[in-house]
Amino acid sequence: MPNWRSLKSNVFIVLVVILALIAIAPVFHIIIYITLRGLPVILEAGIEFFISTPAAVIAEKPGGIAPAIVGTLFMTTMATIIAVPIAVLAATFSAEYPNHIITKAVRATSRSLLEVATILVGMLVFALIVLPLGRFTGLAGAIALAIVMIPYVYTYTELALLSVPKTYIEAGYSIGLKKAQVIYLVTLRIARRGVMRGVTIGVAKAMGETAPLLFTAFGARNVIFGGPLEPMDAIPLMIFQFIQTGFENWNKLAWGGAFVLLVLYLTLFIISRRIVREVRV
Repeated sequence: MPNWRSLKSNVFIVLVVILALIAIAPVFHIIIYITLRGLPVILEAGIEFFISTPAAVIAEKPGGIAPAIVGTLFMTTMATIIAVPIAVLAATFSAEYPNHIITKAVRATSRSLLEVATILVGMLVFALIVLPLGRFTGLAGAIALAIVMIPYVYTYTELALLSVPKTYIEAGYSIGLKKAQVIYLVTLRIARRGVMRGVTIGVAKAMGETAPLLFTAFGARNVIFGGPLEPMDAIPLMIFQFIQTGFENWNKLAWGGAFVLLVLYLTLFIISRRIVREVRV
């Protein structure tokens, strides 16, 4: 009987390992494939890949993706500055007043935005901002990405705040802290890993979006940075446009851009995990 139990345990462990490898195999396949296709392009172009604009389709070298890199960093940063405070404050209110009518409305809206195609967000910003201004702008792209980010940051932050043990909150009140102090000094500090997780996922989601930018930033291949009120390129937008062409130079830039985006993703997750490694009150 003990041998039979040991056999079943070993079979179960082997089965779990196999299933885990099957689950993560597509991720490693994507990473390896993008690296093999994108890294040689960057090595061939050198520093020009990061500081120059795309070359002509008949040029000997493909040029670079500086406009896309700068546009992605600018719009993602602006979107984060807009989205994170709104989402964290809304999640804090929802956690403190779970049965309030505003909380119910915010939760319903957040869940709806999670399911809505992001291209609809782009169309909304196009109607509200792009059309009145009469031009595509990087700022409009940032606003669209912020709307995409908010439900992710809100959802993860609310779950993190609700998971904080009530004893810690009651302890804060027992020593004379006011509500705002308890929220800032106790609740948010304990929940900051969950908050950071939500911010990381939201930023990663925004950084890889293409559809909203088609209606807002539109793209500017030959201008590295013309200002927030001018059209602006982004790495996902550049990849979407260049990979569909039959020009070898632009296809190379698309694969190189995909590798850069992959590195940005991995760097983002590594940094976020190292920022908050443990919970301290």
